[in-house]
Amino acid sequence: MADASWGNCKNCRFFAGNSDEPSDEETQSCNQPQLKQFALVVSGDSGCNAYEARTGETVPTYEEPAPMH
Repeated sequence: MADASWGNCKNCRFFAGNSDEPSDEETQSCNQPQLKQFALVVSGDSGCNAYEARTGETVPTYEEPAPMH
């Protein structure tokens, strides 16, 4: 996962959304192979560093948020 970039789940190919344009509030399973074992349910505006853009998706680059202390 180290080579992946950070991004929002709604634009990730592993977001199990039923729509071509999922909303920020939509929640679905995360099907990223290394994370699937955790049965994560994420919202469209969630994000992680295992992000991979959906095929044909033109997505803006996001900066990973600063850690909260």
